[in-house]
Amino acid sequence: MLQKSPIKPESPSHVSLNHISHQYGDKVVLDDISFNIERGEIICLLGASGSGKSTLLRLMAGVETLNGGSITINGQIVVNDDIFIAPENRHIGMVFQDYALFPHLTVAQNIMFGKIKTGKITSQQAMQQLDYIGLSEYADSYPNMLSGGQQQRVALARTMVTEPEILLLDEPFSGLDSHLRVELRVETKKLIKAKNISAIFVTHDAEEALYLADKIILLNNSKIEQMGTPEQLLNQPISTYAAHYLRRYNELDVKIENGMVKTPFGDLQSEHLCCCAQTNLPKNHNHAKLLIAQNDIHLDSYDNPDEYDHQIKVKITHINHYSEFSELHLQVSDSEQQLILRTSLREKQVKINDEFNAHFNYKNLFIFAQNP
Repeated sequence: MLQKSPIKPESPSHVSLNHISHQYGDKVVLDDISFNIERGEIICLLGASGSGKSTLLRLMAGVETLNGGSITINGQIVVNDDIFIAPENRHIGMVFQDYALFPHLTVAQNIMFGKIKTGKITSQQAMQQLDYIGLSEYADSYPNMLSGGQQQRVALARTMVTEPEILLLDEPFSGLDSHLRVELRVETKKLIKAKNISAIFVTHDAEEALYLADKIILLNNSKIEQMGTPEQLLNQPISTYAAHYLRRYNELDVKIENGMVKTPFGDLQSEHLCCCAQTNLPKNHNHAKLLIAQNDIHLDSYDNPDEYDHQIKVKITHINHYSEFSELHLQVSDSEQQLILRTSLREKQVKINDEFNAHFNYKNLFIFAQNP
């Protein structure tokens, strides 16, 4: 797991953000944020609205004045208390959520409007970009003649034609329908990787971050909650907040006695649960949260369960159907505990009041000690 640690300005990383702090009046929006971006790496800033994601992007772009800290690009400080390098000299391209296309210009003219230090963008360069994104037949069309997804591609092409070293994208797919959002996500990642551009996506969508990112930075209450690869955040969350942001969990209030987790459906050995070592779980604690992923519960028992396979008898009390999964509400026998199971039930039909000998492997569970 990546640790929060001071980053020296002489770091060989492509971009370094060092102890960034920012506030609006009395409201702190960023509090001592530090991380590196390697060349060609895709970073996703993930977090709820108001967590400081877009502010951090604007500070990097130079369109907002930094209150404290420094930003280094290619070993050169571009902003600190004494230095400010203009946005146009930072080799940064930015794609906005609202596309920011000029309605009175054609698609080709919008792309040619991008500015580069070496001079004007030619119509040939614009057409090459349109070919790359598959919209060459729309060169003479106006933005209002395009779909939202096509407009987003044009906005991306207009930025890419300037050959930026760093690409900043502020929730670029949020206004699109789910199918198109997935399609553009794939195309954009391919384009960024093909150009070996360092990119930072702002998003509040965990699925989007998991697909796009080489590294995720999860922000919470103006600070970095956790930073690491998608696999690290999924498999080694350091808090209940981090766990819940990436996956859906059943959360239970439990206590620990002599190394045993006391749950409504029996005792579990705390030393075998996930996160125990990294969170220094005590042998005795009266307040803890046990997290069971909603897709880690199974309705049928294994034929050959291992010693960590925990059996529970459940009854289905409610069913919600969605396009890609079903959500089952389960009543655990001999207790008042309710659990939620998310699953694809294509292989069988289930109905309310059906009973099952369900199970989960408790080595996959997470537990976090809480303050009283």
